[in-house]
Amino acid sequence: MADRLRVTELDFDTIKNNLKTFLSQQSEFTDYDFEGSGLNVLLDILAYNTHYNAYYMNMVANESFLDTALLRSSAVSHAKLLNYIPYSSSSPVAKINLNAYSGSTTPGTMTIPAGYNFLSELIDGKSYNFVSNEDITVTKANSTYYFENVEIYEGQRVTYVFNYVQNSNPKQVFVLPDANIDTKTIKVVVSPSSVSSISTKYNKVVDILDVESTSEVYFLEENLAGNFQISFGNDVVGKKLPDGAVISVSYIITNGIAANKANNFLALQTVADSLGQTLSNFTVVPITAASGGSTRESVDSIKFSAPAQFATQNRLVTFKDYETYVLNNYPNIGSISVWGGEDNDPPVYGTVFVSLKPKNNYYISSTEKQRIIDEVIKPKAIVSTQCVIRDPEYLYLILENNVQYNPNKTTDSEDNLKVLIRNSVLNYSTTYLNKFSAKFVLSKLQEAVDNSQSASIIGSRTNIRVQKRFVPSLSETKTYTINFNVPLHRGGINDRLVSSQFDIYDFFGTRRTVTIEEIQGAYTGISSISVNNPGTGYLTTPTVTITGDGTGATAEAVVVNGTIQSIKVTNRGTDYTRAIVTITNTGSGYGASASATIDTRYGFVRTIYYDESAQRQIVNDNIGTIDYEKGIVTINAIKILSVNTSDGYIRLSFESDKGIISTSRDTIITIDEEDPASIVTTLEKSYN
Repeated sequence: MADRLRVTELDFDTIKNNLKTFLSQQSEFTDYDFEGSGLNVLLDILAYNTHYNAYYMNMVANESFLDTALLRSSAVSHAKLLNYIPYSSSSPVAKINLNAYSGSTTPGTMTIPAGYNFLSELIDGKSYNFVSNEDITVTKANSTYYFENVEIYEGQRVTYVFNYVQNSNPKQVFVLPDANIDTKTIKVVVSPSSVSSISTKYNKVVDILDVESTSEVYFLEENLAGNFQISFGNDVVGKKLPDGAVISVSYIITNGIAANKANNFLALQTVADSLGQTLSNFTVVPITAASGGSTRESVDSIKFSAPAQFATQNRLVTFKDYETYVLNNYPNIGSISVWGGEDNDPPVYGTVFVSLKPKNNYYISSTEKQRIIDEVIKPKAIVSTQCVIRDPEYLYLILENNVQYNPNKTTDSEDNLKVLIRNSVLNYSTTYLNKFSAKFVLSKLQEAVDNSQSASIIGSRTNIRVQKRFVPSLSETKTYTINFNVPLHRGGINDRLVSSQFDIYDFFGTRRTVTIEEIQGAYTGISSISVNNPGTGYLTTPTVTITGDGTGATAEAVVVNGTIQSIKVTNRGTDYTRAIVTITNTGSGYGASASATIDTRYGFVRTIYYDESAQRQIVNDNIGTIDYEKGIVTINAIKILSVNTSDGYIRLSFESDKGIISTSRDTIITIDEEDPASIVTTLEKSYN
């Protein structure tokens, strides 16, 4: 009896061989030469047809589910069922002041129209066009028109006019033809007919529960071709368009992230004021640099975000609700951290704290923060909850790599080898750091260094310093609190705190260029001793002895009515991390016990400079404290005159106390690739 035809294989060659095997077992084709006959062509056709059908059915099955969909149209269609609209490209937004000079004091008004063009500074050799998105009118002050806090958007503003004919377009759908639309800038105006002078602005539907039968709204979605389209209501959910209506749709077409950080602009067009005077003498003053630009949402992002957005059920209650909703509505965010006020230090009840890191910068501008609060968070948040957006706190790593290598096993020069090591470190930073809740692991970094060129690198040792940066208020006496948010290493002579230079006045009013220095030996002692059991029968004062890894601590017991009422510390001692209290010479007394409380690991800092003989001179021998456990440096009441760094930051650097560094809340661990001191590599040759 002939074998059955096997149907589980999908490969073309296997399918064809299965067909041959099946036919060769039939009595009609005994001793038939399948390779050298015309039947071979028919077998090819059958195999191809089977293979095509199998591939088609496999793709149909894949595209039927959001998790396995590969086509954008499929992912968008599935997301639509979850009430999720993929976000569009987003235009960078800058804020400026514009002054227009008329040369006349005659009272008048002037309007900067929507779509007025500004040319940006060069970014990577290219200038970008920015436009206003609203008509802005001001009144002349003396001879000048002052436009303040004007928001301008990167891109070109375009307008399309659609005529609605009910018979040919019963679903009231209008496709927007451009690809890189910033959908946040869409403005829809409807006139009932081409001859009507009445026009009404329609708003985008945000929450279907707010839409009534007479609501003048439009719906936005992405179609199967990848274009955005708008549609209108049916007089049940939203107002229906009248037959013959004219729809004017304007929006901005943007280049996305390319123009982020643009900060200087030129006004390109003349403008006529209400007096008929044409003005061209403009001054543009930048207020905030362009930010917020992003690219269109990818298929992978849609597949991840749509279920997460659906889980929020259109409300902001849990931490995940905030994270998902903000990420979906402000796609320029690279990382987000959310925590409740009860977990803040100090606690602030009734408040949700959000920290945002943009994709291509360190901070989000104050304008963008307010926009996110007003337009994204407030409409969905619980009424009684306040939201505060905080800037990330960056903890910079300073790496000193000591690498041993065999020069006989590589053709690279030392400079090239250093470049390979640097690139490996930066790749590690990109993969594991630069986001909230990231963890730095020294062993993984050293593995990346060793693998930079595994053939020649024998081994490496990496010294890690953690660094914080702050901008002082110059010529102002102020206290600074610098929070590293990680435990700090208690330094010795060779590994103490290092700071960048800055200028202050010394006690005699002489200007000095100083650094901050950790004071050697300012360590921990015994702050108090608690009586755990007062005991009984003590007729004389017993001896209290303190032992541990420090030195010098002494204490005395206070006896009242035969019991030890308290123990007074007479000398705190130094260098204690562990301490045991022993009570001896008790006479007839017994049962008493006590325990020591060791100070939080505090240190002290001072300001120093080096004189012409390279001798260290102290300006102020105690300007603040170091809390090693909490990672907080406090600098008290100091007047800083200037800072000797190009970016205006004062840098404080400590040895890392651990090989694993974790952060919480608003702290991000990063490596500043623009700072040459961040990654320093020393090579040592070894021929073993």
